[in-house]
Amino acid sequence: MSHFSKIKTNITNLNTLVKTIKQLGFSYRFFSTNGNFIYTNEEGNNDDIYVYQVNKCSKENHVFTFKWNISEYYLVVDLALWSLDIDFNYLLDRLFQQYAYNIVLKTSSISGFQKIKEKFNDDGSIKLTLQRWNNG
Repeated sequence: MSHFSKIKTNITNLNTLVKTIKQLGFSYRFFSTNGNFIYTNEEGNNDDIYVYQVNKCSKENHVFTFKWNISEYYLVVDLALWSLDIDFNYLLDRLFQQYAYNIVLKTSSISGFQKIKEKFNDDGSIKLTLQRWNNG
């Protein structure tokens, strides 16, 4: 029996979310609340995002959906029909970590910082070293 889980997130930045989805190896489509699909990989406007994986037979396998809720995205997934080879909680952790990583890089770049080093630790954490030169 299907049961959709609606997971609250702190994800608010559409461009960073799309970048994260692509980095994790998924494809996506934007669609409006009336269900009409907008072109794949085109600029959305805080519309809902249908996330899928293309299998070996070129068939789309729906994985989950991000639903825009005025100020943030909710992740909607049917865990009873979960079909990926990885655990959902692991994927969720990776998604949140990659999104946070992308936000840190984006906001630090705006503030004049540059990434000079990163280290991926055995425990799954990332040590990121940023640098900014003071011109004063």
